[in-house]
Amino acid sequence: MDDVTKRPIRAVLFDFDGTLADTLPLSFYAFQEVFRKHTAKEYSREEIVAWFGPTEEGIIGQVLNSHESLPEAIDDYYRIYEAYHDRMLSLSGEIRGMLNQLQDMSISMGIITGKSRRSLDISSAKLAMGSYFTVGFAGDELIRPKPDREGIDRAMAVLGVAPEETLFIGDSHADMAAGRAAGTRIGGAMWFETVQSQDLLPVPDYVFTSPLQVVELIGRLNQGKGYNPKAKE
Repeated sequence: MDDVTKRPIRAVLFDFDGTLADTLPLSFYAFQEVFRKHTAKEYSREEIVAWFGPTEEGIIGQVLNSHESLPEAIDDYYRIYEAYHDRMLSLSGEIRGMLNQLQDMSISMGIITGKSRRSLDISSAKLAMGSYFTVGFAGDELIRPKPDREGIDRAMAVLGVAPEETLFIGDSHADMAAGRAAGTRIGGAMWFETVQSQDLLPVPDYVFTSPLQVVELIGRLNQGKGYNPKAKE
Protein backbone atom coordinates (compact mmCIF):
# COMPACT_ATOMS: atom_id res chain seq x y z
CA MET A 1 0.00 0.00 0.00
CA ASP A 2 1.19 3.52 -0.81
CA ASP A 3 2.65 5.36 2.21
CA VAL A 4 0.62 8.58 2.37
CA THR A 5 3.33 10.28 4.46
CA LYS A 6 5.70 10.08 1.49
CA ARG A 7 3.39 11.72 -1.05
CA PRO A 8 4.05 15.28 -2.26
CA ILE A 9 2.56 18.20 -0.34
CA ARG A 10 0.64 20.89 -2.24
CA ALA A 11 -0.74 22.91 0.68
CA VAL A 12 0.21 23.76 4.25
CA LEU A 13 -2.40 24.98 6.71
CA PHE A 14 -1.31 26.58 9.97
CA ASP A 15 -2.75 27.32 13.37
CA PHE A 16 -1.82 30.88 14.36
CA ASP A 17 -1.21 31.42 18.11
CA GLY A 18 1.91 29.56 19.16
CA THR A 19 2.48 28.30 15.62
CA LEU A 20 2.95 31.21 13.21
CA ALA A 21 3.48 33.84 15.87
CA ASP A 22 4.51 33.75 19.52
CA THR A 23 1.33 35.54 20.56
CA LEU A 24 0.64 33.49 23.68
CA PRO A 25 2.55 35.75 26.13
CA LEU A 26 0.65 38.78 24.75
CA SER A 27 -2.68 36.94 24.98
CA PHE A 28 -1.95 35.83 28.54
CA TYR A 29 -1.05 39.40 29.50
CA ALA A 30 -4.22 40.85 27.97
CA PHE A 31 -6.45 38.22 29.59
CA GLN A 32 -4.80 38.67 33.00
CA GLU A 33 -5.19 42.45 32.85
CA VAL A 34 -8.84 42.17 31.84
CA PHE A 35 -9.67 39.63 34.55
CA ARG A 36 -7.75 41.58 37.18
CA LYS A 37 -9.80 44.67 36.37
CA HIS A 38 -13.20 43.06 35.99
CA THR A 39 -13.09 40.21 38.52
CA ALA A 40 -10.36 41.36 40.94
CA LYS A 41 -8.88 37.85 40.61
CA GLU A 42 -5.50 36.64 39.44
CA TYR A 43 -5.50 33.80 36.91
CA SER A 44 -2.42 31.78 35.98
CA ARG A 45 -1.35 30.97 32.45
CA GLU A 46 -2.26 27.35 33.09
CA GLU A 47 -5.81 28.33 34.06
CA ILE A 48 -6.15 30.46 30.95
CA VAL A 49 -4.81 27.72 28.65
CA ALA A 50 -7.45 25.37 30.08
CA TRP A 51 -10.11 27.74 28.71
CA PHE A 52 -8.65 27.82 25.19
CA GLY A 53 -10.93 26.67 22.41
CA PRO A 54 -13.47 29.51 22.09
CA THR A 55 -12.49 32.92 20.71
CA GLU A 56 -11.25 35.65 23.03
CA GLU A 57 -14.83 36.88 23.43
CA GLY A 58 -15.91 33.35 24.30
CA ILE A 59 -13.22 32.94 26.95
CA ILE A 60 -13.99 36.30 28.54
CA GLY A 61 -17.71 35.48 28.42
CA GLN A 62 -17.12 32.18 30.24
CA VAL A 63 -15.33 33.97 33.06
CA LEU A 64 -17.61 36.99 33.38
CA ASN A 65 -20.77 35.11 32.38
CA SER A 66 -23.57 37.67 32.06
CA HIS A 67 -21.77 40.37 34.04
CA GLU A 68 -22.77 43.87 32.92
CA SER A 69 -19.14 44.77 32.26
CA LEU A 70 -18.71 42.03 29.61
CA PRO A 71 -18.79 44.38 26.57
CA GLU A 72 -16.28 46.70 28.24
CA ALA A 73 -14.05 43.74 29.15
CA ILE A 74 -14.00 42.53 25.54
CA ASP A 75 -13.09 46.02 24.32
CA ASP A 76 -10.38 46.19 26.98
CA TYR A 77 -8.89 42.93 25.74
CA TYR A 78 -8.53 44.12 22.16
CA ARG A 79 -7.25 47.52 23.25
CA ILE A 80 -4.50 45.88 25.31
CA TYR A 81 -3.76 43.26 22.62
CA GLU A 82 -3.23 45.95 20.00
CA ALA A 83 -1.45 48.45 22.25
CA TYR A 84 1.16 45.97 23.49
CA HIS A 85 1.53 44.02 20.24
CA ASP A 86 4.62 45.80 18.90
CA ARG A 87 6.52 45.70 22.17
CA MET A 88 5.73 42.08 23.04
CA LEU A 89 6.19 40.22 19.76
CA SER A 90 7.58 40.35 16.26
CA LEU A 91 7.55 37.89 13.40
CA SER A 92 10.37 35.38 13.79
CA GLY A 93 12.96 35.54 11.05
CA GLU A 94 12.74 31.77 10.72
CA ILE A 95 8.96 31.92 10.35
CA ARG A 96 9.24 34.53 7.61
CA GLY A 97 11.97 32.50 5.97
CA MET A 98 9.75 29.41 6.01
CA LEU A 99 6.83 31.32 4.51
CA ASN A 100 9.00 32.88 1.82
CA GLN A 101 10.47 29.53 0.83
CA LEU A 102 7.11 27.76 0.78
CA GLN A 103 5.77 30.56 -1.39
CA ASP A 104 8.76 30.18 -3.73
CA MET A 105 7.97 26.45 -3.92
CA SER A 106 4.38 27.27 -5.03
CA ILE A 107 2.92 25.71 -1.88
CA SER A 108 -0.56 27.06 -1.12
CA MET A 109 -0.95 28.27 2.46
CA GLY A 110 -3.81 29.01 4.82
CA ILE A 111 -4.63 29.76 8.46
CA ILE A 112 -7.12 27.90 10.67
CA THR A 113 -7.25 29.53 14.08
CA GLY A 114 -9.45 29.60 17.14
CA LYS A 115 -8.74 33.29 17.71
CA SER A 116 -11.26 35.87 16.56
CA ARG A 117 -11.13 37.59 13.18
CA ARG A 118 -10.53 40.88 14.99
CA SER A 119 -7.36 39.72 16.74
CA LEU A 120 -6.18 37.75 13.69
CA ASP A 121 -6.44 40.90 11.57
CA ILE A 122 -4.53 42.93 14.17
CA SER A 123 -1.67 40.44 14.25
CA SER A 124 -1.63 39.79 10.52
CA ALA A 125 -1.37 43.51 9.78
CA LYS A 126 1.24 44.29 12.41
CA LEU A 127 3.40 41.32 11.37
CA ALA A 128 2.89 41.95 7.62
CA MET A 129 1.81 38.35 6.99
CA GLY A 130 -1.29 38.70 4.84
CA SER A 131 0.39 38.26 1.47
CA TYR A 132 1.42 34.68 2.23
CA PHE A 133 -2.03 33.18 2.73
CA THR A 134 -4.70 32.39 0.17
CA VAL A 135 -7.33 31.41 2.74
CA GLY A 136 -7.95 31.87 6.44
CA PHE A 137 -10.72 31.02 8.90
CA ALA A 138 -10.99 32.49 12.39
CA GLY A 139 -12.86 30.88 15.25
CA ASP A 140 -15.85 33.19 14.95
CA GLU A 141 -16.20 32.40 11.23
CA LEU A 142 -16.81 28.70 11.83
CA ILE A 143 -19.88 26.88 13.08
CA ARG A 144 -17.68 24.19 14.62
CA PRO A 145 -14.17 25.43 15.49
CA LYS A 146 -11.24 23.10 16.24
CA PRO A 147 -11.05 20.31 17.30
CA ASP A 148 -13.71 19.94 14.61
CA ARG A 149 -12.46 19.54 11.04
CA GLU A 150 -14.73 22.19 9.51
CA GLY A 151 -12.11 24.92 9.06
CA ILE A 152 -9.60 22.56 7.49
CA ASP A 153 -12.21 21.09 5.15
CA ARG A 154 -13.32 24.53 4.02
CA ALA A 155 -9.74 25.68 3.46
CA MET A 156 -8.90 22.60 1.39
CA ALA A 157 -12.01 23.20 -0.72
CA VAL A 158 -10.93 26.78 -1.42
CA LEU A 159 -7.40 25.69 -2.31
CA GLY A 160 -8.56 22.72 -4.36
CA VAL A 161 -6.37 20.18 -2.58
CA ALA A 162 -7.02 16.72 -1.18
CA PRO A 163 -6.32 15.76 2.46
CA GLU A 164 -3.39 13.53 1.47
CA GLU A 165 -1.80 16.55 -0.26
CA THR A 166 -2.18 18.74 2.82
CA LEU A 167 -0.10 19.28 5.95
CA PHE A 168 -1.73 20.95 8.97
CA ILE A 169 0.63 22.37 11.59
CA GLY A 170 -0.37 23.41 15.11
CA ASP A 171 0.71 23.35 18.74
CA SER A 172 -2.31 21.96 20.59
CA HIS A 173 -4.33 18.79 21.05
CA ALA A 174 -7.24 20.50 19.28
CA ASP A 175 -5.04 21.16 16.25
CA MET A 176 -3.92 17.54 16.04
CA ALA A 177 -7.46 16.25 16.47
CA ALA A 178 -8.81 18.54 13.74
CA GLY A 179 -6.09 17.58 11.28
CA ARG A 180 -6.45 13.89 11.98
CA ALA A 181 -10.23 14.07 11.57
CA ALA A 182 -9.82 15.88 8.25
CA GLY A 183 -7.41 13.22 6.99
CA THR A 184 -4.45 15.53 6.50
CA ARG A 185 -0.94 14.89 7.67
CA ILE A 186 -0.37 16.67 10.98
CA GLY A 187 2.72 18.41 12.32
CA GLY A 188 3.47 19.61 15.83
CA ALA A 189 5.03 23.08 16.07
CA MET A 190 7.55 23.06 18.92
CA TRP A 191 9.68 26.00 17.86
CA PHE A 192 8.53 28.67 20.34
CA GLU A 193 9.42 28.83 24.03
CA THR A 194 5.73 29.03 24.99
CA VAL A 195 3.63 26.13 23.68
CA GLN A 196 0.17 24.95 24.64
CA SER A 197 1.04 21.25 24.85
CA GLN A 198 4.42 19.51 24.98
CA ASP A 199 3.03 16.02 24.36
CA LEU A 200 0.52 16.28 21.57
CA LEU A 201 -2.38 13.90 21.08
CA PRO A 202 -3.18 12.50 18.62
CA VAL A 203 0.52 11.94 18.06
CA PRO A 204 1.59 14.08 15.07
CA ASP A 205 3.13 12.60 11.94
CA TYR A 206 5.97 15.11 12.26
CA VAL A 207 7.39 17.19 15.11
CA PHE A 208 9.15 20.40 14.12
CA THR A 209 11.58 22.19 16.42
CA SER A 210 12.45 24.74 13.72
CA PRO A 211 10.26 26.29 11.02
CA LEU A 212 12.91 25.57 8.42
CA GLN A 213 12.40 21.84 9.03
CA VAL A 214 8.99 22.26 7.39
CA VAL A 215 10.69 23.51 4.22
CA GLU A 216 13.22 20.69 4.37
CA LEU A 217 10.48 18.07 4.79
CA ILE A 218 8.40 19.35 1.90
CA GLY A 219 11.46 19.65 -0.29
CA ARG A 220 12.26 16.00 0.37
CA LEU A 221 8.72 14.76 -0.09
CA ASN A 222 8.15 16.73 -3.25
CA GLN A 223 11.39 15.39 -4.71
CA GLY A 224 10.32 11.83 -3.90
CA LYS A 225 12.85 11.35 -1.12
CA GLY A 226 12.11 9.35 2.00
CA TYR A 227 11.56 10.79 5.48
CA ASN A 228 11.02 9.35 8.93
CA PRO A 229 7.56 10.68 9.83
CA LYS A 230 7.82 10.09 13.59
CA ALA A 231 11.29 11.47 14.22
CA LYS A 232 11.96 14.72 16.01
CA GLU A 233 14.38 16.59 13.82
